[in-house]
Amino acid sequence: MKPALKLMTATAASLLLAAPSYASEIVQTSFESQTLGHEIKMDVYLPDGYEEATDKFPVIYMLHGAGANETAWVMKGGIQVTADQLIIRKELRKSVIVMPTTGPESWYTDGNAVKAETAFIEDIIPYAENHYKIRSDRAGRSIGGLSMGGYGALNLSLSHPKLFCAAGILSPAIYDPFPPATSASRRTPQFSKDGNFDEAAWTKSLYPARLSSYYDAKTTVPMWIESGDQDRFGIVLAAAKLYWTLHKVQPDDIEYRVIDGNHDWLVFRESSVRALPYMSKKCEALDKKP
Repeated sequence: MKPALKLMTATAASLLLAAPSYASEIVQTSFESQTLGHEIKMDVYLPDGYEEATDKFPVIYMLHGAGANETAWVMKGGIQVTADQLIIRKELRKSVIVMPTTGPESWYTDGNAVKAETAFIEDIIPYAENHYKIRSDRAGRSIGGLSMGGYGALNLSLSHPKLFCAAGILSPAIYDPFPPATSASRRTPQFSKDGNFDEAAWTKSLYPARLSSYYDAKTTVPMWIESGDQDRFGIVLAAAKLYWTLHKVQPDDIEYRVIDGNHDWLVFRESSVRALPYMSKKCEALDKKP
C-alpha cells in the first residue's frame, strides 16, 4: 500500500507546480437566513470565463469543519489552486464552488440549537441558484466536506439524494455510536441538553438513522470517502464502517481511500484533489444519461 500512497501524494502535490494561467476568482457574499434568523456568509469560487458565460455552470457545495467558517477551504484548503489545476487538466468540469457556513459548530443538521440542515436546503441552495449562474438540476449539483463538513455532506446526501449527483466525504466526523471526549460535537449546543452531551440528539442525526429513507428513495449518490491513517479521532475506522455499509447497496458507486496523515489540512487538501475529479466524473455520467 505504501507505494500507492506515495504516488497519490505526489500526484496531488504536482497540482502546485507551475501551470498555464487561469483567471478564476473568489468572491464573498452574505444574506439573511429566515431559518436561522441571522446572516449566512459564503465564499464562492467562480471559474475562468464565468462573467462572459451565457450557460449555467455545475455547482459544488464544499462544507467546512468545526470551529471554522466559510473562508476555510480557500485560506487553508487551497481550493482555488486545486480547482484551477484540475479544470486545466480536464479532470474537473468547469464549476462554481459554493462554500457556506451555517455556524462554526452547526454540524449542518437540525439539532437542539438551530435548524442548519433546513437552512442549507431552503436558504443556501435557493440563494446560490438565484444569484449565480449555476444549474439547479441534480446532475449539476454535488456536495463535499471535511470533518464536521464531511458529516454534513454525508447526511445531506442520504436525506436528499435527489438533489446531489455525487458527494465527497473527507475525514468525516461520523462517530458511531458516540463521539470521543475530544470531539467538538460533545460541546456544541446542537447536541447538548441541560449542559450535557445529548446522546439521543446525536443518534437521531447520525447517518445510520438516515439509511432506511435513503434505501427507500432508490436514488444512489456516488461517494468518495477518504481519511488519514493516523487520524487522532479514530475516523479511519468510522469511515471504513461507512464504506462497507454503503458498499452493500452501491458497490459501483462508492470508493474509500486511506492515506498517510492525521486529521489536518495536509490530509483534507490531498483528499480534495481526488474527491473532486471523482465527483465530476460521476456527475458527468449522470448528465449523459437519456
